[in-house]
Amino acid sequence: MLRLAPLLACASLFLASCSDNDEDDGVDPDTTQFKVMTRNLYLGADIDRLFAAQSAADVPGITATLYATVQQTNFPERVKSIADEIQATNPALIGLQEVALFRTQSPSDFSTNPMPNAQTVTYDYLDILMKELQSRGLNYRVAATVQNADVELPASLSGNATDLTDVRLTDRDVILARGDVQVSNVVTGNYAFAQEVSVGGIPFRILRGFTKLDANLKDARFAFVNTHLETLSPGNQNQATELAALVATYARPLILVGDLNTGPGSPTTGYGVLVNSTTGLTDAWTTVGTGSGFTCCFNETLTDANANGLDERIDLVLYAGGGIDPQSTAIVGANLTDRTPAGLWPTDHAGLVVEFRLTH
Repeated sequence: MLRLAPLLACASLFLASCSDNDEDDGVDPDTTQFKVMTRNLYLGADIDRLFAAQSAADVPGITATLYATVQQTNFPERVKSIADEIQATNPALIGLQEVALFRTQSPSDFSTNPMPNAQTVTYDYLDILMKELQSRGLNYRVAATVQNADVELPASLSGNATDLTDVRLTDRDVILARGDVQVSNVVTGNYAFAQEVSVGGIPFRILRGFTKLDANLKDARFAFVNTHLETLSPGNQNQATELAALVATYARPLILVGDLNTGPGSPTTGYGVLVNSTTGLTDAWTTVGTGSGFTCCFNETLTDANANGLDERIDLVLYAGGGIDPQSTAIVGANLTDRTPAGLWPTDHAGLVVEFRLTH
């Protein structure tokens, strides 16, 4: 019955909430009111556990355990809850992070060719999400995509140390645009700074990136940026510094969304680098939000009994420029009723939706 709620709401309101129309119909023609969302889809397992590998011999077992967790956290089931959120809130633009693409190759050739080359797709989170949205008649399209880390490791999926399968994870950030949003001047890129880590003595650089576009919605024009900053230090601060320089070159008004892996605190954090008088960026939650605004994080298996594990505010919506004002905020994916029938949270984060009014 819970899954029917958004559909019933749409049936009763029909075009008002299920079409591309926004909430500002019938108000001042010189203003446009719309919502944006930031949503981390969650890779499906805590890949930081790979950093505990003491040697290359440890890697296949850890990789197999992580891939089993990805299967257990079941994105094809979780995506229905995420689509529920999108259907209920009707954001004009959505910034997605950790839009994973998993591929496998058997037998493994990692020992002779460690470069990512597995081609058999097992989970394509973007394809799964878009098909779910389309099945509901929701008019969204992929407006911008950036490929970040692309990593392949051997896994003992059968439990036999000599029978290995390569598992490849490609991480992406994506912007989805609703059908009535005109998009231009798309820019995608990766940060120059990439955190260096070791997995069982094997060196990796964790590549992260950003996507940007210019949006036109009912004559309201603004830049929209989506990103996922590094968790580790100094990567977070260094990438925030790069992002601040990029944002300075984009037109105003501007909205920046993402899993920034940083929140209010010392000016030396990534948050302090971004939210200050120099950049002109303001945190929408501090303007109109109420309560803690916590969005991170549920446990690795998404089976928390409640939302008490959310104790950080790192999924943020920032804005800059004249004529744009946040009206309201909403946390999504943090109520017990948001869980899947199997009891999984939609992702390991809650999402954030902010409604803006833009004068033009």
